[in-house]
Amino acid sequence: MATTKKSKSQESMTLHDLLITKMQSLYDVEHEITKALPKMAKAASDAELKSGFEEHLEQTKGQIERLEKAFELLNEKPKKLKSEAIRGLIADGEWVIKNVEGSEALDANLIAAAQYVEHYEIAGYGSAVEWAREMGHTEVADLLEETLEEEEATDEKLNELATSGVNERANDMDEEDEETKLM
Repeated sequence: MATTKKSKSQESMTLHDLLITKMQSLYDVEHEITKALPKMAKAASDAELKSGFEEHLEQTKGQIERLEKAFELLNEKPKKLKSEAIRGLIADGEWVIKNVEGSEALDANLIAAAQYVEHYEIAGYGSAVEWAREMGHTEVADLLEETLEEEEATDEKLNELATSGVNERANDMDEEDEETKLM
């Protein structure tokens, strides 16, 4: 049986190395999101949704600053590690903007696309917080946890928007289309 030889860096990865790698990935994620949110805000027709995307853009800028502070506390230089996953999620959102007709359906889809992103971020920050705590990096964990709580709150706001009218209006449009077809 052939074995593959691991590089020295692969053999010696520590939890600290994983935390830095996760933070670098999150740093890339947040930067990519700052590019996507203005497009989503522009595409949204629901005023609350549009405003929510604009507010989250400002919040995301603060999250980038928080990550930079966390890197500094760990004596690391802020660096992006390219996240293909966020690029795929953003591409999904861009597809929605280009292909979903009807403002109500588009808004419902934008919410779903944004929730995909939020869930991805929640998973990443959740791991990073736990790893930082495990290693006793309390200040770093607190910074990351502040962002985690913001991401969870954003997900909740998106859910509230969806269930407080956006999804219903999109469904009403479907029913109106069906009634028109029957006439």
